[in-house]
Amino acid sequence: MKEKKQTSLIQRFLKDDKMKLKTLNNLEYEEYGDENREIILFLHPKLLSNWIWKYQKEDFNEFHCIYLNLPHHEKDKRREEEFTIEKSSESIIKFIKEALKQKHKSKSKINIISMGLGGSIALEILNKSPDLIDNLIISSPECHQESDTDNDPLERLAKTKAEYLNTKPDQFIVKAYLRYFGISKEFYNDMEEILDFSIKKEREIAFESLNYPIDHLKKNEMIKNKNNILIAYGTKENLNSRKSAIELKTVFKNAKLIEINKGTELWNINKPKLFNSITKEFINKGKVSEDKDIRIIK
Repeated sequence: MKEKKQTSLIQRFLKDDKMKLKTLNNLEYEEYGDENREIILFLHPKLLSNWIWKYQKEDFNEFHCIYLNLPHHEKDKRREEEFTIEKSSESIIKFIKEALKQKHKSKSKINIISMGLGGSIALEILNKSPDLIDNLIISSPECHQESDTDNDPLERLAKTKAEYLNTKPDQFIVKAYLRYFGISKEFYNDMEEILDFSIKKEREIAFESLNYPIDHLKKNEMIKNKNNILIAYGTKENLNSRKSAIELKTVFKNAKLIEINKGTELWNINKPKLFNSITKEFINKGKVSEDKDIRIIK
């Protein structure tokens, strides 16, 4: 009985979230917290949406938080267009400028907390409009170039989905994605949104995310010495995230690089207290404190 009650509360919370969706410049978002405080823009990983920030929505009320749905995700009407990181960054830059204009006339910068694909888009925003970003947190980055994309777990999942979608129940596919992202079955209903992606669109987004080049960032003198960047990856993520994090550190030499013990791609869900304390401390104080679950690399 207790388990059913808890599940019911979670479903009600997520249902209420759907009702809070707003739209600005054709992008969906939710807004929480104190509008007079610093703005934090949250950018989620590929193929998911802003439901992944459930435990941040509950705990970041001292900030003005905007939880965006990335272009081509959730109910975005432009899904039939080609998805690219560059186009997405341009769209979100317009969103940020309009949000600052409407809500914070006195503020000219925002903070960004990003994961996976959201991190690559955040980097492109930084590259195009460095004056817009104050603190930048990138977790589970995906910018290391692999020669064999067939070895990527998500690419294999897309192929599995293509082969079995019509022969296996939806439950089979959704559970596979829950295992990939390392989260519990309580998020089953949210993970079902992946079934709405066409195979073509899913693979298009995954390919773009896994093939984001970062060499051009090294040429931008305005950003390579930026010191308020935090890069994080978990020990239970795939090797690409670790390699990507190390490569980003070579670009941003003043950035802080940390490893999360037993962290998965969505460690903001699996370790919400740790995630929240690290990100808040970095935004407030520009540092990360020692912890048994954190290895500060540089």
